[in-house]
Amino acid sequence: MTVKFDPTQYKLTTKTNWNTVAADYHHNWAAKQIGPFKSTTELVREANIKPTDSVLDLACGTGVVSKEVSRYLGKDGLVVGVDLSRTALTIAKKSIQSSNASFLEIDAENIGFNFKFDKILCQYGLMFFPNVKNVLSSIKQIMQKNGKLVLAVHGLSHEVPYFSTIMDPIIVHIPNIRSEGTPTVHRFGNPNDLQDELSDAGFSDISIRKYNFSYNAGTFEEYWQDYMCLTANSIRSKIESQDSDMISAIKSESQRNASKYIKSESITFPWTVLLASASNTA
Repeated sequence: MTVKFDPTQYKLTTKTNWNTVAADYHHNWAAKQIGPFKSTTELVREANIKPTDSVLDLACGTGVVSKEVSRYLGKDGLVVGVDLSRTALTIAKKSIQSSNASFLEIDAENIGFNFKFDKILCQYGLMFFPNVKNVLSSIKQIMQKNGKLVLAVHGLSHEVPYFSTIMDPIIVHIPNIRSEGTPTVHRFGNPNDLQDELSDAGFSDISIRKYNFSYNAGTFEEYWQDYMCLTANSIRSKIESQDSDMISAIKSESQRNASKYIKSESITFPWTVLLASASNTA
C-alpha cells in the first residue's frame, strides 16, 4: 500500500530529525569542511560577497556558510541565517562571534522580510523543500534587483554513492520506507532539472558548475554506523523494526556495493556537487 506524502508531517519529521543529529552533523562533517562540505568555500566565493552586502543563508543548518560569509562583511554588512532546526541554530549562534550575523527559526516556504537581500545562499537545502516553486518565488521577492542566488545540491545517485550504497538495498527490501513523493537527496542532481527550476522561477544568467569531491568513510562498519546514526536517522526505527534476516540482507548487499570504493582498507566515495548561480534581473 502506497502512503500519500504529507508535506506538513514531513516538515515536522525533518525538524525533529535535525534537532537530534545537528551536533554530530556539525562536528563530524560541516565544521570540518570534508566531503561535500568542501563546497562551502566555493559557494561563498561564487557569491562574490561585498563588505556592505546583506546576505540570507537559507536552510543555514549549523551556520558554516554564514560563518564563511561573515569573513567578507564589513561593519555595514549583514548575514541572516534561517532554518527549521532550533538545535542547529543554537550551534550556529555559538560558532559565529560576529555582530553582523543573526539567526532565525523560519520555514523556508513561509519566509518574509520587510527588506531585500543582495545575495541569497543555500547549501544542500533546495532538494528537501516540499514546494520548491514556493520557496524560489518567496526568495525572489526578497532579493534586490540584480541580486544573486547561489546554491549547492548533490549530484545524481551514481555520482554520490555514499547515499545509494546503503539506501538502494533499503528500498528494495522495505519499498514503503518512505511515502511516494518524498523529496530525495538527488532531486536536482541533473543539471537540466536544476536549470529548468530556476528558469521557471524567473531567474536569469543561470550558471551551473559541477565539482567532484571525495569522502573517506572509514571501514564498512564505521560507514554503516555513521549512515544509520546521521543520514538515515529519521527512518532508522523502521529499519531496525524489521526481522534480523532482512537487516542482515540489507547490510550484506550494502557491503557488496561499497566494496568497489575500498582503497587502502577504507572506503573512499566520489562525491559530485552542483553549484548554481542565478540573478534576479526582473
